[in-house]
Amino acid sequence: MAFLVFACASPAPIPTLTPPSSSPGLSPTAAAPSATPIVTVNTTDLSFQSGGRTTAAYLVAPADAAPGSARGILWFHWLETGAPTSNRTEFLDEAKALAASDGSVSLLVDGTFAWKDAPSGIEHDKTAVEADLAMLDAAYDLLLAQPAVDPARTALVGHDYGAMYSAALFAANERPVALVVMASTAHWADWNLRYWPITDDADAYRAALAPYDLVTSLAGSGGRPTLLQFASLDQYVPADIADEITAAAGPGVTRQNFDTGHELTQEARTERDAWLLANL
Repeated sequence: MAFLVFACASPAPIPTLTPPSSSPGLSPTAAAPSATPIVTVNTTDLSFQSGGRTTAAYLVAPADAAPGSARGILWFHWLETGAPTSNRTEFLDEAKALAASDGSVSLLVDGTFAWKDAPSGIEHDKTAVEADLAMLDAAYDLLLAQPAVDPARTALVGHDYGAMYSAALFAANERPVALVVMASTAHWADWNLRYWPITDDADAYRAALAPYDLVTSLAGSGGRPTLLQFASLDQYVPADIADEITAAAGPGVTRQNFDTGHELTQEARTERDAWLLANL
């Protein structure tokens, strides 16, 4: 899918890894054990287009990475009303740490449906899901366009609604090697019908959105490495839904459970990062 990129940098077919000086908190960060050379990590605030819509993103990468040397990770955030990380910032610290310690290149995107565009009915919601899936597909192409990224070592990571989108792209695109699903529900209708006043017949709504459901996507992922992370105290994902998702993913899936809530914890992050490095 064709895309356009806009960044605070000199014109180039691929955005330069220089953060805009006017963006607080986005200056290069240096992080590495004292016994190893310091790795400079550049964070670029950029935007790209898909289907006539502009999406904001962060590109996080080590400076001076050799061509084809890096793992590539595409991150998609959760939906939590009022949370400061219910956007592309959710995984920013994690992506910076992986760039510094491993040399990974990350792209973190902002979602639209259901963050900025509320569920309202079958026709609207199907179109909205497809638009964000097209955005995510364009983002993946943008990740692959980074010279440092090895196209044979790429992964998708999603939390909550971001996980449903990531799994759908994973099923539709054979290029990503691995998928991480964090605290997601099994069906779009599980949350959309519960939290928004949708007047369509509930059964018809479930059937219309079923092609995009997490369980549908996992069943079509072709057995590639998949990590499921669940929380035992998750008010949005009960144990029976977690079991349904696990069964849909098949016998080769890795499942991790944490005694925490829907947001997950530092322990989950540590386990997730170790799994990604082992499977890319």
